[in-house]
Order: sequence, then structure tokens, then C-alpha cells
Amino acid sequence: MLLAIDIGNTNITLGAYRNDSLLFVSRMYTARHKTSDEFAANLLDIFRLYEVQASDFSGSVISCVVPEIESSITRAVRMIIGKEPVIVGEKHHGSFEVDVLPVSAIGADLITAAVAAKAKYPLPCLVADLGTATKIIAVDKNGKFVGCTISPGVKISMDALAARASLLPSVSFTTPEKAIGTNTVECIQSGVVFGTASMLDGLTKRIINELSFGKTTIVATGGYSRGIIPCCETEIVYDENLILDGLREIFFHK
Repeated sequence: MLLAIDIGNTNITLGAYRNDSLLFVSRMYTARHKTSDEFAANLLDIFRLYEVQASDFSGSVISCVVPEIESSITRAVRMIIGKEPVIVGEKHHGSFEVDVLPVSAIGADLITAAVAAKAKYPLPCLVADLGTATKIIAVDKNGKFVGCTISPGVKISMDALAARASLLPSVSFTTPEKAIGTNTVECIQSGVVFGTASMLDGLTKRIINELSFGKTTIVATGGYSRGIIPCCETEIVYDENLILDGLREIFFHK
């Protein structure tokens, strides 16, 4: 079995693969203060929950955008599995190709998304990753990463409104029924949800025209995709486990 770990700014996502089959997906909060022993204990608890043993895993692969905890999780994985994990980056990046920058200058999340898009979908392809940040990754017809956009994520936008505007409250992430709200909560939800959807519609169109991509596959992943994508006018494929699949691809083609 393979343990795939995607360390994001908000959550750490774990996936367990047996050959091509994804057996389970689990998430835990990205706690920057935890020690390697604490992370190891968390991993073992999750294994017990899904009735697997640490000894069942023959390898692991990690993508991390939170450098301050990468070493702690690496030690934790090494401790319980007994083998050095593969770390996505300049040394291990699978089929990732790029011309615009050296691989060392590109985030592990972007590498993993590009590898997954190349392996799973017709090219050219845009990947919209809606997590802590909203990213749109561009992969050309030859499978090369040609760049991306980064903007504040859905939760960041909602939190910023509540923090910086005295009369605006914190609200939950919910897809509203209509664009024009009739109370403050509905107005914020509409602005953020429909605003993000319209941004994706407009920005993906601009990118496709700028890069002369022609017919382009557009894929969405990340925690907020499920609520945003139905509000888009653009045809977008939802792929919940795209990043985990990219990690698996990198591990076996490292």
C-alpha cells in the first residue's frame, strides 16, 4: 500500500492506495506546533479507524506547502512506516515539465496538480484548486506547466470581510439561492460564492485566449470546489482526489 499525504495551509489530506484503488481519504487540521511524535500518534489513530496497519504500507509520498512542519511529518512517517518518504520537489516530480521557471521555484502543490492533470485528462488543461488560496494551473498540449494564477481563497475572503468591516459578521460557506441578497448574510454569501464562480468563468476564458489553447479541459479540486462549480457557467469537471492521484503518479514515476 501507498500512503499519500498532501500538506496544505488549512488541512492535511491523507490517502491510502492499494495499487490503483484509493481505499480511504482522511483529513486532519494543519497544526504547526505539533511534534513528530504527535503527528505519528495521529497517523496511527487514523490507521486504526480505517482498520489498516502501519506495516501494510510499503511506501509514502508527501506534498507540502507548509515548510515549518515538513520535517516533523517526514520524521513521523519514517518512524511508523520505516522507510524514507518521497518528497515532491526538485528531486522528485514525476512527469512534471516546465520551461518558465526551474522546478525548485515551483510549489509542490502546483507540481502535483500539473502531474495529475497530465495523467488523467485531455490536454491542454486548466486546474482550478479552490483551497486556502484559489489557484488556476495551466498545462499545455504537450503536458508542460506554463504558469498559474493565485488569488485569495473563499474562506480568506469571508474572514477578511468580517475582520476589516465592523458591521459585517462571520458567515458560513453556503451557496445562496439568488445573486441579490436581502440580508447581510445572504449578501456576503452571494458576493463570495457567485463572485468566485464568475472569476473562474472570466479568468479561465482569459487564460485560454492568452495561451491560444483552443479546446481546453477545465478541472476543479479543493475543499470549496463542490459549492462553487455548480454556480459557474463554464463546463468544469470536479475531481475531489486530483492531488492525491497526482501524488500516486509521482511516487511511481519519480
